[in-house]
Amino acid sequence: MLEDKMEIKPLISIILPVYNGEKYIEEAIESCLSQTYSNIELIIVNDCSTDRTLEICHSYVKKDDRIKLINNDINLKLPVSLNVGHRAAKGDFLTWTSDDNYYKTAALETLINIILEKQVDVAYSDLISIDENGELIGEVNYVGFENIVFGNFVGASFLYKKEVFQRNKGFNEKLYLVEDYDFWLRAMIHSKFYQVNEKLYFYRKHEDSLTHQIKFTKDAKRLWKDNLKKMFANYCVLIEGNENEEIASFLAKRMSYQQIPFDWWVQNHKLISKFKNKLKCNVNFISDNTLIEKAFFNKTIEALRQDVSNNSRFLNALFIIRKYSSVLNGKGIKAMIKHILTII
Repeated sequence: MLEDKMEIKPLISIILPVYNGEKYIEEAIESCLSQTYSNIELIIVNDCSTDRTLEICHSYVKKDDRIKLINNDINLKLPVSLNVGHRAAKGDFLTWTSDDNYYKTAALETLINIILEKQVDVAYSDLISIDENGELIGEVNYVGFENIVFGNFVGASFLYKKEVFQRNKGFNEKLYLVEDYDFWLRAMIHSKFYQVNEKLYFYRKHEDSLTHQIKFTKDAKRLWKDNLKKMFANYCVLIEGNENEEIASFLAKRMSYQQIPFDWWVQNHKLISKFKNKLKCNVNFISDNTLIEKAFFNKTIEALRQDVSNNSRFLNALFIIRKYSSVLNGKGIKAMIKHILTII
């Protein structure tokens, strides 16, 4: 029969956690429902909103049976709401989005096709940054995945197999404000990532966003920094078998824009090398471990540039060339020396 021959597309579950999102949530919901990939379920987790969010969500539930609405009796915060939504999901592929952002119409179709074609576990894309009125701010083109320990370069537009969530045992509910970054760091240990060089998502910057709170609210910023340290300590345990306080502190400081003297890089080169070697064995880099070497090489150069108080810049430049010669050919070394001499 014709029906038997028709391909049944796998279900994608979209989790949409929201707290007081009345201003933008309609646009977020519409972008999910209007996807060219139609076999979706939208799970909205209302985190005890006090505005019109619940009313708006109910109106959409009545119009589209692909929507499931879950209400938290108390405000549980983002990581808990994400776990609630994910555990209610029936799809073989999962994603989550925010009430203030929205997808391009072909976003999910593009991402699931990549996962199936490339045989990977996670696909993620670049995005477009907009302001509170939806006006263009600029395009965001993420650096390669080999830089993941230096920042959350997976971003906000992604799709992953359900097994990724299961292997991770969900989001760490104790790491509020870094729960997404922590999720990716743990997922990379067992899952294959693939970057899609297309802008599939609109990311909104505005005063009420969590990102804005981290930048401009003292309590949020303090909690963010504290949880960064915990996150990287946990990650080092997974990668190296111990907390490696020196490396964890280094990564947390870089993420929170604290300057690290270049002397630290020199004095702790053996620790860095050990950490790099562990990363090179990861499923995402084992086929080309020069990726990790190049990523750390670039960050080392960046550190030398930023340390304007350093009085041994020429010697440190030679240190970099000597330690990273494996990713520089003869022509590259000459160009490197010429480049560094311009900043000495």
